[in-house]
Amino acid sequence: MTISWPFSRQQVLDDSGRPLLIPRANFYAGGTTTPLTVYKDAALTKPWTQPVEADGFGRFPRVYLPAGLYREEVLGPYGDLLWNDDGLGEALAADTGSDAPVDPTAIAMTGDIKWRLDASIQAGWVRMNARTIGGAGSGATELANVSAKALFLYLWNTFPDAIASVIGGRGVSATEDFSASRQIVIPTMQGFVAGGLDDMGSTPANRLQVSGQLTLTAGSAVATVDNFGRVGLDMIIQADGVPAGTTVIGRSGGTITMSAPAGAGTTGTVSARFSYFPDAQVPGQIGGDCVEALSLKNLPADLPDGTVEVSYPEQTGVIYSQLQVVQQGSGAAVPNVWTATTNYKTTPNPVGSKTFGVPISNPDGGVPHRTMQPTRLGTFYLKL
Repeated sequence: MTISWPFSRQQVLDDSGRPLLIPRANFYAGGTTTPLTVYKDAALTKPWTQPVEADGFGRFPRVYLPAGLYREEVLGPYGDLLWNDDGLGEALAADTGSDAPVDPTAIAMTGDIKWRLDASIQAGWVRMNARTIGGAGSGATELANVSAKALFLYLWNTFPDAIASVIGGRGVSATEDFSASRQIVIPTMQGFVAGGLDDMGSTPANRLQVSGQLTLTAGSAVATVDNFGRVGLDMIIQADGVPAGTTVIGRSGGTITMSAPAGAGTTGTVSARFSYFPDAQVPGQIGGDCVEALSLKNLPADLPDGTVEVSYPEQTGVIYSQLQVVQQGSGAAVPNVWTATTNYKTTPNPVGSKTFGVPISNPDGGVPHRTMQPTRLGTFYLKL
């Protein structure tokens, strides 16, 4: 650090306000009589000869001092003392000889995630966009550099291929795969909202899953569950004796139909979890969608009746009870073919009311509806 002397390019005035002719200044280390070298340039390479003299107008030249405390002694043109001030400048900070230790918990670590309200590229971070990272010769699409090694090892050792797959398959170790210029896929956060594990090291909160007791019969896809109120179609079942990936494809009360039958020897009651995530207690799982289409099974159990009741009004008419016989070729005129008429009147609803079923259809139905919560978009980054 360099100090510019405050009287540089300044005049020293006498008591009457006129510039003193050729005042002079001597500089000393603060609190001592040891002369202090001062300089003509800010780089401190061109020293002044002391005392430093002002010009004929009483104006001092530009003077630079090294950082630290100093004392200045200013004399008049005849050597008379104008002032002698000590403790000027700024004290130097004590040098402990080593940098202060860095708290590792106060800085971002490999694998940490941050979110920003922009789409920038951040030094020391990669975007969570399902592209790849690897060494300099790997051809990785997001970052191909030796700086990606720590994150490569973290992803390789922490997550299975379902979350962070290695292009071309995994080798013996993460270090060998990185040295072999393999690429690993960055877990994607494209279009996703971050969420918390349902258990997170504690008792399950049952916000992202339903826990209950499932009664199975070996070889049967039909089972019963006690806590069925929130069990929905397409939920994935986690339970002993139920094949991985099995979902709920039907439910009537507490009886459910599974997409796969229970395994052999699994008759009995087991603990089960139902969720729209593959497993709501495993990090990195993906679930949910922004749209959903309803099926008839999603509609309320009680719907309006689809029938129409019709009542018939009173009717009147004439009945002909005799047909007049006409002989062929007789030439006789026949005024009425029907004779012996009888008038009649019916009572209302002679056969009672009739009920007809009315089919209900919605030709333009089946369009997905929105299920997305209010969201603001930005970019997720993963620390190298």
